[in-house]
Amino acid sequence: MYFIYRKYGNTIEITEIEKEPPQGRVFAPRKRRDVFEARRPDNTRRTKKLCMWRVSSALEEYGCPLLVTLTFNGDASDAFYASDSLRNFQVRLRDKYPQAQSIFIPELSPRGRIHFHGLLFNVPLSLGDTREGERLISHGDERKTRILAKLWGEGFVDAVKTDGSPKLAHYISKYITKGADHVIFNGMRRLMRISHGFPQQIEIKGEFAEYLAHRYANKKPIKEWEGDNIFLGKVIRKTYLQKEP
Repeated sequence: MYFIYRKYGNTIEITEIEKEPPQGRVFAPRKRRDVFEARRPDNTRRTKKLCMWRVSSALEEYGCPLLVTLTFNGDASDAFYASDSLRNFQVRLRDKYPQAQSIFIPELSPRGRIHFHGLLFNVPLSLGDTREGERLISHGDERKTRILAKLWGEGFVDAVKTDGSPKLAHYISKYITKGADHVIFNGMRRLMRISHGFPQQIEIKGEFAEYLAHRYANKKPIKEWEGDNIFLGKVIRKTYLQKEP
């Protein structure tokens, strides 16, 4: 059996595989994908998982982020332009707040306009509004100073304080699935744009992962999945929540 130990946030995921995966991969020349072709479902699922892992890790490391939405004033139907605008915003954000980290996912409005949903870490939470459900409790400094809107430079920025809940990882990753259905986003190389240095999940494979798996053998998982893979054989994945110290 082969083991993979993965930790993101306060979640521990242990995967047990019947056959050890091959250590090397042979890459064949890739056929250029038609811009009108839909994204592969397996790639979408992988991106969504990666989004959850990395956001969970960032929440554990940095704490509460701002939940922001970036919208365009003018034409918002050009994915190439939208992607470049977002990249420029992330560069300006890092210039303003050197420790800032960010993650953004695009969404298409019913009117066909592109906008971005994202999380900003290591920026002043005072910029964001305070909300309780749909009810606005107090306005944030962004409404007066427009600091983020000036850095964005393309339109309006809505910023809301968060409590750092793990649910944010699920909330932001759902836009991955929604975005994969729109071929307009094929103009973007990735549906998920993460700033340089954004925290990653801890991943351990092999013998040490097996040792760690045995430490959880007597604990009850919060989730368990079992399936078969034509290349790897039987696959068992168990998920645990790490207790707070």
